[in-house]
Amino acid sequence: MSDFEESKQIEKLLDVDCPSCGSKLFYSAEHRQISCHHCGYKEDYQRDNTQVVELDLSAALQQLCYFVPEKTDRKVYDCKSCGAKFMVDVEKTRVNCGFCGSENVNLEAFDHKYIQPSGILPFEVPKKKAEDLFQEWVGKGWFHPGKLKTLARLDALHGVYIPFWTFDAETSSDWKGEAGFNYYETVRVKVGDNYQQQQVQKTRWEWRSGHINHFFDDVIVSASTNLDQRFLDRILPFKMDQAVNFDARLMVGWESEIYGVELDNGWKKGNEIINEQLRFMCMQELGGDTQRNLSVKTEKCNETYKHVILPIWLCSYRFNEKIYRFVINGQTGKVHGQKPIAWWKVILVVLIFVLFIASIVWMRESGIFAGD
Repeated sequence: MSDFEESKQIEKLLDVDCPSCGSKLFYSAEHRQISCHHCGYKEDYQRDNTQVVELDLSAALQQLCYFVPEKTDRKVYDCKSCGAKFMVDVEKTRVNCGFCGSENVNLEAFDHKYIQPSGILPFEVPKKKAEDLFQEWVGKGWFHPGKLKTLARLDALHGVYIPFWTFDAETSSDWKGEAGFNYYETVRVKVGDNYQQQQVQKTRWEWRSGHINHFFDDVIVSASTNLDQRFLDRILPFKMDQAVNFDARLMVGWESEIYGVELDNGWKKGNEIINEQLRFMCMQELGGDTQRNLSVKTEKCNETYKHVILPIWLCSYRFNEKIYRFVINGQTGKVHGQKPIAWWKVILVVLIFVLFIASIVWMRESGIFAGD
């Protein structure tokens, strides 16, 4: 069983009955509507984005530090019928699930506040398209086994709504460092019994400094504890301007994960991403052929965040009794994953390269390049 299947946090979020025939509704990525398999009932969803707004990060982090569910008159409940988790007022003696109407709910022992998502990007890549993208992706690449495309067996394909944090920040950075500019001097060297002129590289160093103001918009950080950020980074970007107000009906018939990375830890990762990008921008400003002693001092202000739900196909496939994983951006169809390596092909390329270098060295030592 794959890591995706073993995840305890991924679950069916909602079961909603069709108002026409009573069957279960689902959100159709193909038609981009809430639909019924049985009778063909279709229902549009609201495409407003008035609630997809930036929230003050420092205020939210402070609230997390001091949040106690009982003292703020809120409790977290878990619906045993549809699996939804939600917060209600303490004084309520009779609790119904706001998603399916069930009274089969239990109080959960959560000691922290769940931040409700403000926006969601609905799936646009249907399952058949995801399967086609897999077949196209798995056949690419020369360093992989030639039989991979025909023998790889799709083992599990899950359309899952994954929780994310997005962060905005205004930054002001002062930088300084040394830019190195390469130049060459001609020298005579003895190669075998002959003398040759060769170019020797040297570097001239120059101190530089500067200032950068930059606004970071929608730095995306995974709030999932089951998927590595570096794995998900490879299927970015999402078209965040197409996010709509969070509507739980868009999750009908799909799987979803409740966030496991809290806002404060999400911001730590987001802050690292911002700092890395700023350092790269300063390196570009510093210039030169090479660099050293670069230091960057940054001040950040007006930090904001959003909690959004994004669509991802989580997939696994088998080849030679081993399981490999890959993911598909459920909005754009961008693919990234793991593939087996045909090591004999790698060794062949390395041997060809070694022979090429050896032949170059032999011709230089034998004086062929000198025209003798």
